[in-house]
Amino acid sequence: MATIAMPLRRVDIARTGTVVPLIVGLVGTLLSWFGSGWDVSWHRIFGRDTFWSTPHLFIYTGVALWGFAALIATVTAMAGRPIRGRALVLGPLRAELGLALIGIGALVTILAGPFDNLWHALFGRDVDIWSPPHLAGIAGGGIGLLGWLAATAPGVFPIDDRLRRLLGLFTLGNLCAVSVFALNFYYITSVTREAFFYPLLISALVPATLAIATVALPGRWAATWAAVAYTAIALLGYEVLAASGWRPPAFPPLVIAGAIAVDLLRGRGGRSAHPLTLGLGFAVVFVVAEFARMLFFAPPVPTSALGGVEPRVTALYFQYYEQTVARPWLSLWPVAAAILGAPLAAASWLSGKRVAAALGDDLDTEALAHP
Repeated sequence: MATIAMPLRRVDIARTGTVVPLIVGLVGTLLSWFGSGWDVSWHRIFGRDTFWSTPHLFIYTGVALWGFAALIATVTAMAGRPIRGRALVLGPLRAELGLALIGIGALVTILAGPFDNLWHALFGRDVDIWSPPHLAGIAGGGIGLLGWLAATAPGVFPIDDRLRRLLGLFTLGNLCAVSVFALNFYYITSVTREAFFYPLLISALVPATLAIATVALPGRWAATWAAVAYTAIALLGYEVLAASGWRPPAFPPLVIAGAIAVDLLRGRGGRSAHPLTLGLGFAVVFVVAEFARMLFFAPPVPTSALGGVEPRVTALYFQYYEQTVARPWLSLWPVAAAILGAPLAAASWLSGKRVAAALGDDLDTEALAHP
């Protein structure tokens, strides 16, 4: 009887250590995704609020579920569950690399909370995404999403390949969304999207995710699919907030245009697939797409504050708008952005490739055959 019970116990541990973290982690991802978008809208209306605001509870509950998923995987691995894929071992602690990164990302994001309160106590309340605690939280989210990308690759979770691909696209879309979220007011309102720094920041951040997508997903159009996933996720968040009576962020940047250019160049191979060529293609096509949108669908000139109660939000908003007036799209600024954005996009692409290589053993090996 004991001989039969031991294999059954191992099966139960293996199932608990993989299926449960997947379900818990997905719920956490959805909660933190919704909470992040809601939090920006909340601050636009109510200004700086307590740490225990409702959107923060969504964010940190979701992130805590990430940590819980990683904890389950670690405990079950220590209890004898066979580790699937590459392991990260820290003393007695061990788990799959992807699940371990999820736990590390959750820890970084959670620690950003008290860091944020300390920052406010020392330097006063801020209304800017570009503060060290906020950037630490964003970095933690990015680390966790990279972990999910590795964890949803073949071999870790016993799931159908179609579901696996869907989860990979969802993760890549969210990874791109984290990059756009980090753009501060360029993410929040369209009217602040001036013609120079906005496209430069997009070129510096987004191609890294597109490069990771070409390793994580099979096929020629991997970067495009990742951009489509981001756009769909962003539009869904936009509609949910708008339908609920909250202020949605700006329409998502047209990164899909740059992604299509990247995939077309990759498909040609040779010099066309060189990082500098890909960077130039992304930067130029993205700038052209945004120029066309700003030309035909220009946001209205602001006549008042954002409508909220926080005067510092209003002041910062108009500081950004002044830069929009100073660097208009009907000028040479977009040309400068395309030229300078090319090497930034190339560097971002190479960074993404290096990250993908570090996770390469855990990502889809079929995708490794596609440059």
